[in-house]
Amino acid sequence: MGKIIFDAAVTLNGYLADENHSLQWLFDVPGAHEPDPDLLPKNVGVHVEGANTYMWLIENEGFIENPQKWQEYYRGITTYVFTSRDLPIPEGADVRLVNGSVEEYLPEIRETAGEKNIWVLGGGELLG
Repeated sequence: MGKIIFDAAVTLNGYLADENHSLQWLFDVPGAHEPDPDLLPKNVGVHVEGANTYMWLIENEGFIENPQKWQEYYRGITTYVFTSRDLPIPEGADVRLVNGSVEEYLPEIRETAGEKNIWVLGGGELLG
């Protein structure tokens, strides 16, 4: 069984996003556009994220307009998005919108990941 990894940049006061739910601050620091690939979690089979994190990525990376970009970044990775909203999904992406508790979906997420790791990308409410 793989590990559950929370590996993210947060502010000193514990926030992942700014007051506008933006993650842009992560990319405004020196070296952000060329991160060290050795620092990223390895052997990831599943991403888990909240709706705000997912929508920020969708909008800022243009994944709906350019679904091939999603495939370049996340090929072979299933993404679980915890949300109560109906959200857009890039064509061909394995994105599963779920509404419920982490406890309720954890067995399914672990089964989907198999021997690979689960990377919790955010947001703050989901981590809580």
